Amino acid sequence: MSQNINIKENPIFAPLLADLQNIATALKQSGQLKPITGTEEGSVAIEFDNYGEGESTEPAILIKITSPNDFFGDEELLDELEDIVIGKLEEASRNWSLEVTELLGDDRPIILLINGEEC
Repeated sequence: MSQNINIKENPIFAPLLADLQNIATALKQSGQLKPITGTEEGSVAIEFDNYGEGESTEPAILIKITSPNDFFGDEELLDELEDIVIGKLEEASRNWSLEVTELLGDDRPIILLINGEEC
């Protein structure tokens, strides 16, 4: 993904943004966040954005979890959540335009953030 693409302002990305919101909503509604957050009060957002600082900034998929509790669970829970998100993104991406998929690229890390801290 180019450093200067603004996904939120470019209308060709509207279907992608809707899919990201739908995936986040499904995770919340299915109860898949509760084992990670320890509460029903947690939230999740999934974004395509740049991550890192300075020259180490790179395009990534960010899974941002916000919780009133810290995460003290098993790392397998985090791996499972990442796998679920990847699967849902792969499925959703089949309906995105060729232009969108080319602009996003296909080699981006997944960064899981809980309360702003990388896990």
